[in-house]
Amino acid sequence: MSPGINVLTIHPRYWSFYSWILDDFWATDLLRTRSAFQNFYRPREALFAMACHVCDAPEHQSMVANVVGSRRVGSRANDTAFDPQFDYIKEALGGYSLYYRSAMELTGVLVVARPTNGFPFDAPTPYGRGLAAAYRAAVSDSRLAARLENGDLVAPVARDVLVEFARKGCLCQLGIANNYDLPLLQDLFLHSGAPAEIASRGETLRLLLDLSQCTPAEAIKEQDFRQLVYFRALEGDVYTSRTELVDVARRWRVYQGREYFGYAFNRLLRWLTRRGLLETDAGLTLQSRIRLRELVAESLDQSVNDEDLGLDLPEVEAETAVSDFLDYLKGEVNLDASADEIWPRNEALDEHALYVACRDYDLDDGKTLLALIALVLLLRERFGLPSRVAEYAQERGLLSEGGALRIGMTRFMHLLNQRLLRQPTLAELAEWLIQDFVIVQHERVATAKLPDDTYRVRRVGDNLRFFPQEVPAVFNDSRFLALSTIVHELGWVSTFREPDRSLTATGRALLANGDLPSGALDEAAAAYEFSGSEPV
Repeated sequence: MSPGINVLTIHPRYWSFYSWILDDFWATDLLRTRSAFQNFYRPREALFAMACHVCDAPEHQSMVANVVGSRRVGSRANDTAFDPQFDYIKEALGGYSLYYRSAMELTGVLVVARPTNGFPFDAPTPYGRGLAAAYRAAVSDSRLAARLENGDLVAPVARDVLVEFARKGCLCQLGIANNYDLPLLQDLFLHSGAPAEIASRGETLRLLLDLSQCTPAEAIKEQDFRQLVYFRALEGDVYTSRTELVDVARRWRVYQGREYFGYAFNRLLRWLTRRGLLETDAGLTLQSRIRLRELVAESLDQSVNDEDLGLDLPEVEAETAVSDFLDYLKGEVNLDASADEIWPRNEALDEHALYVACRDYDLDDGKTLLALIALVLLLRERFGLPSRVAEYAQERGLLSEGGALRIGMTRFMHLLNQRLLRQPTLAELAEWLIQDFVIVQHERVATAKLPDDTYRVRRVGDNLRFFPQEVPAVFNDSRFLALSTIVHELGWVSTFREPDRSLTATGRALLANGDLPSGALDEAAAAYEFSGSEPV
């Protein structure tokens, strides 16, 4: 839903910085090889990393971390000088190859060398060269830029030289680089790539700006973002999407629904394996499937609600009918709103409440098992009822994703609806979830990863064998950090990390009009269009 932006491509100005390095590399008479580029590149990124760590600009206070090389460079931020040859990161080509290369290629900034295109090494496109020129102009009057141009990368660089460079070239300075690379990067993120990618990315960025107006007096963190996109409500404030953002808002709601769905099955696997290891002397013996059935029933019979859980779950037994439990949930949680309306919160029983309780309580007992069953049933009411199909017609692909290894929500909900027609008890439903989905899905994934041994549980005839390996149960990264940082550093909104959040004039124009004028990137690239005499 945000092509060209992944979990780790957090700072848009890296597009400019890496383009600058590549452009300077191609301007030399060095061999066009990976080894030659590595020697050229590493001291430059090491110095850039240190410059970002010593930056004293006021804008730096709102910058998030994720400066490439910070783990090794950060401890030297108070040194009086910095060695350009410092081994700042393990990866040979640093953050460029680790994080940004594929995203830069996707947005048309560079050509990645492949046998099919004849390039000996990666090269900037005209867009990349335009970005490079703009960034070069921004830092041109700094002493460090002069040293880099002269290839002076042996002697230590004084701290004040790095500070001077950072005041123009730091990641945090993009938002005020109006005469340099800011308009080019704004243009790139809104208009570069395939048409479908441009539309999807632009809608998501506008959604972030729209969401930023909720609870403006409070910071918005990732957990807040998840609740906003799912429930459209947070701490008494509500979010009503703009008419033209209804579709993208629904896609993000479905995304978070899938996260709750995935969490439920991962937490069931965690419940199963940890209880199994306790029952089998840490995996030294086998557990029969009959014993698993008994264990599920015993746990549910002992699932008396506990205030430590923070949930309003009813008292149930293993033989309680699922239909009765579902009626209770429907009486407590408002499930009538459509796919595009606000979903009223019940902070003692809704999906996020159940997730938080299972995450924080983290005990493998009947209360956790019941909470996970409740989570699955609530998701069915939101996404899996036949009457909901038309509401999510445009999200059919998202809901059906799963592939050969994992079941998609659509298929699972169909099977769940069929199962509920049999009027199962809670114990029968829990056993079905564990036997037919948790174990089977885990075996598929673990088998696909062979020869790496990632099995936590495995069927052996009519028994189960457990393996003492950790079973994490966490959400996937929502990209909120990357997305919120990008809209902030592109100069459209103040940081989500602080209260009193507001849109800039440009941000308001983008949100209201749906786009910003294009052409800045084309104009910058015009001077570097292919002439046919050289690869770039």
